[in-house]
Amino acid sequence: MTREGLIGRDEETELLRRRIEGLAQGRGGSVLIEGEPGIGKTTVLALVAREAARLGCRILHAHASELGRSFPLRPLLDCLEEGGDAGAGTGAGTMALMERLTRRITAMTDESPLLLLLDDLNWADDATLLLWQRLSRATARLPLLLVATSRRVPGRRELSQLRRDLLDQDTWLLALAPMSPAEVARLTETLLGAAPGPDLRDRLEPAGGNPLYVRELLDALLRQDGIDVARGDAELSGDAASASPRPPLRAITERLGRLPPDTLRALRAAALLGTEFSATEFAAVLRRPPSDLLALTDEATAAGMLADTGERMTFRHPLIRQALYDSAAPPERARAHRRAAQALHAGGASVERVAEQLLHAGDATGGWMTDWVIDAAEPLALRAPEVAVDLLRRALGQVPGDDPRRAALEHRLGEAAFRLRRPECNAIVRGLLDRAADPDRRALLTVSLVLGLFWEGKWAEAMAVLDEAEAGEAEGAPDRPGPAPVWANRFRGLRSIALWSGGRPEAVPALAAQVVAEAAACGDANAEAYGRHALALSLMRRRRTDAALAENARGLAAARRVAATGPGTDGVADVRITMLVYRALMLGATDRTEEALEALREARRLCESMGAYGHLSGISMSQAALNYWSGRWDAALADLDAIADLPAVEWLPVLRYGVAVLVHGHRDQEEDARALFAELRDRPDPGGLQRGHSHYRIMAGALMAERDGRPGEALGILLPTLDPGYARELDQRHQWLPDIVRLALEVGDPATAQAAAVIAASEADQEPNAGRTAAAGRCRGLVDQDPEPLLAAVDHYTRAGRPLQAGQALEDLAAVLASLGDLPGARAQLDRAVAQYRRIGAAWDIRRAHARLRPLGVRGTARRASRRPARTGWEALTPTELKIARLVSEGRSNPGIAEELYLSPRTVQTHVSHILGKLGVRSRTEVAGEAARHPVPGPRPE
Repeated sequence: MTREGLIGRDEETELLRRRIEGLAQGRGGSVLIEGEPGIGKTTVLALVAREAARLGCRILHAHASELGRSFPLRPLLDCLEEGGDAGAGTGAGTMALMERLTRRITAMTDESPLLLLLDDLNWADDATLLLWQRLSRATARLPLLLVATSRRVPGRRELSQLRRDLLDQDTWLLALAPMSPAEVARLTETLLGAAPGPDLRDRLEPAGGNPLYVRELLDALLRQDGIDVARGDAELSGDAASASPRPPLRAITERLGRLPPDTLRALRAAALLGTEFSATEFAAVLRRPPSDLLALTDEATAAGMLADTGERMTFRHPLIRQALYDSAAPPERARAHRRAAQALHAGGASVERVAEQLLHAGDATGGWMTDWVIDAAEPLALRAPEVAVDLLRRALGQVPGDDPRRAALEHRLGEAAFRLRRPECNAIVRGLLDRAADPDRRALLTVSLVLGLFWEGKWAEAMAVLDEAEAGEAEGAPDRPGPAPVWANRFRGLRSIALWSGGRPEAVPALAAQVVAEAAACGDANAEAYGRHALALSLMRRRRTDAALAENARGLAAARRVAATGPGTDGVADVRITMLVYRALMLGATDRTEEALEALREARRLCESMGAYGHLSGISMSQAALNYWSGRWDAALADLDAIADLPAVEWLPVLRYGVAVLVHGHRDQEEDARALFAELRDRPDPGGLQRGHSHYRIMAGALMAERDGRPGEALGILLPTLDPGYARELDQRHQWLPDIVRLALEVGDPATAQAAAVIAASEADQEPNAGRTAAAGRCRGLVDQDPEPLLAAVDHYTRAGRPLQAGQALEDLAAVLASLGDLPGARAQLDRAVAQYRRIGAAWDIRRAHARLRPLGVRGTARRASRRPARTGWEALTPTELKIARLVSEGRSNPGIAEELYLSPRTVQTHVSHILGKLGVRSRTEVAGEAARHPVPGPRPE
């Protein structure tokens, strides 16, 4: 790696060279280069890129800019040539674009080692910071080297948090310090061909060891003929010898002042576009054909102002661009931005590029800008809702009250504010509602405000808004005529949802039934969707799951009919996502796992198309829970990893840590289980009807106590759930009633075991589905020492694809058979139980089963897996990881593996990360080597 331009950086460049060599060999990593402007960060990036190209790595170079910070993922979208309206054109929200970029970058690493450079991370938007964090975690399993430059920005919390996270993930921090006086002297000698004399060294002291400032000061002195090298050294001469030292930044300003006026005007226009720009954009803001720019760009390049990188032009340093930008007074800059926006619009520039200029154009709008904001608001709201809200509010502030465009602006503002989903946006919608005169417009804003309050969990406030709307309709004031009749029924539909969610479910059935009946009478699919959703929730709470699913299906059909009518669906799409999530929960509770996962996939697709990424955390958590119960524990852990990047909701942490504790605890991964349980222990339970989510905390606490050899304490954790009042919202209580029976019998409390069996039977009678019947059978079989109901439970759990519960029922059956004297039968059932446990890596359950059956004289034939599992090496890989490791060794890409195994690409990435960690390797090539040393007899396992 060449060291030109990096005097005094020998150690840093050598370490970077090793990182690039590691990348070429398939090892990823992350580097953060920090330093003040001009210190040499971009020069380091150029050297890194040159070395990576020499070694055959692929290189992507992204640039963040101050002007583009309002647009999510802009640096990487531009870098991958997916900029402009790519996201808006497809209706993709930020999280959908993040997933798409992650997949594309991952696919690139399957083809060759990839170096991803990001200049000026400090200017990156929050979504880019989040994606950079996600990619940094992926470098442990991918041939991907991330190198970002940044400077410390006080007060920006998201950037500081990313820095801490990167350093926690073993990112190498390269802090570029100022050059020492000796190094400044070496740089001066390199540039001038002679060592600096004492006066010149003193003159360069204000540069503070900053290489850019040193160069600018030397350049200014040379232009003044102020340096003499005739005597063998470089020393001040002429007027420069007696002149006062100049600040380094003034040297840049003076250089600009010596440019031809036409070139200076052109560069000032270019500064409006940011640090880099295309020739087309440059020509547009100058309102000249591109062919006329050749002389200008040649002059600017020769003067050291611009650098031509081929497809785009860049300022040689951001400080040069900043000096040009600051040379105009703020009012003049705002006018220049408005002119630039109009020129870019006329030249066919993207919506985002035009909006970028308008954001810096001040409040003055009108003419073409107002019309443009109305037309661009919808695509902008999909990609950058904050920008859409900002520009719409500015436009509204300038448009007179009688302007016919005002209604369109207010409509677009309401839509954008609703999409942004922030408390302050509810205030915007509230203000629009108070000012709206058109009754149907008021009704639409009422729906938006109510759904926004739903999002915050403010059910009482939502009902107060509905009260106000219905009261206004009843009064029928002459100056405010009522809305169309359908709105009253829609309001009642929303009220029924708020009543259920706000803890008043007893009022829901009658109101929701009325809504559905009136909707059917007038053919209003909107109100029908709301009413049927509320009815489904009410039926679900009353443990009438089949009826709830049927009502849910009818509600979804109504919501899809609304969607088929096109945009402007009055918030039904938002409720449709919620309906799909509840559908998945109900399908999962009735052991229809594949249907449940498909419902969640539909919800995810809808979220991404709407940009409603706030729902994704609930979707991922529901998917993790389904994967836990179906024994897909690697997929469950991958889902939990994904949640770390998503917006949090109140009830999520208890579920997230509860499921993680259960997986690691059953797998006998004690250290991980204890660490996660410590995170879970002190977190409060969700309130109201969300309290049902706390059942994962209950199960996790009981598991941890039993793992520690305290069955009485485990029973004590579960016992309160037998109380009807306590358990009212715990709709999954039947899942652990068999554990209560088993533990009660173990500690000599048959009365409690009998009570739990009676409750299980009652629940199965109340809702006679196969899962509750199987749980009741397990309880009754243990209490009565009767193999028949246990055999029926085993059959159900096996057919339903619930390996953990199938193994537990087989273990119970083995214990009952042993107590009846059938030791051969008990041994056979123990072996079957161990086989189920082994499928999912439930090593602790294997140990427990042997310990439970051994005193009864039962020793299974499959003993190997009863040992604690290996934590490293080939033996530590789970069954899913073994499949993926074999496919990796065949040279398959992550997307190809995902397609074959019916997993998401991100889940495959997580598995590959675990494989690399357990094997202690850094590349896919090394995984292939390990696979070759552990051949599989016969065909590859399915």
